[in-house]
Amino acid sequence: MDGTRPPYAWRVTKYDPADRDAQGRYIGDEDSDSDHGPIEAAYLATVAAFAAESGVDVLQVREPSVPSVVGLDPGRLDGLAELFGGDLDGYHDGAPVGLETALELVRSMLRGDGGWCRLEAGADFLVHVGWDQYMYVGSHRDCPEATAPGRRRVLGRAGPPDRAAGSGASRGMSRAERRTMAPADR
Repeated sequence: MDGTRPPYAWRVTKYDPADRDAQGRYIGDEDSDSDHGPIEAAYLATVAAFAAESGVDVLQVREPSVPSVVGLDPGRLDGLAELFGGDLDGYHDGAPVGLETALELVRSMLRGDGGWCRLEAGADFLVHVGWDQYMYVGSHRDCPEATAPGRRRVLGRAGPPDRAAGSGASRGMSRAERRTMAPADR
């Protein structure tokens, strides 16, 4: 990205705000790994909804990484190899990927399958997966459809996402509520 950040941002998480202590730390029983099932599918549906509403169908890979850990099971990189070939030539900074490939990259990051990157469409859209199943989405649009009450479950207070600034209150939701939501269709 050229330093310009999308004006709207959300932290997407599966964690229930009722399972936080007074300092905001998560203390619940939800596993920090992907379920490889309905919760993971909800994260992917959320990315697709935001991308569609943002008018984005091609993203760029930014800051891609692959762990260089001795003893790493090479099978953990199979997902990346399927997307980019065994030598991962297409997995580089600035590589354009269609939305379907971007969704598979998000799936791989949620599963911890070896690679990590940010996905961006200039200043119009971004998505990245942080630690412990926190996903950050930014858009140049407010995305009222992607955040509509029927598509999301608003979670409690959260700080601003790492890479984008939120827009403030809208449609009766507080700034923190606009930024933090559970994956769609969960």
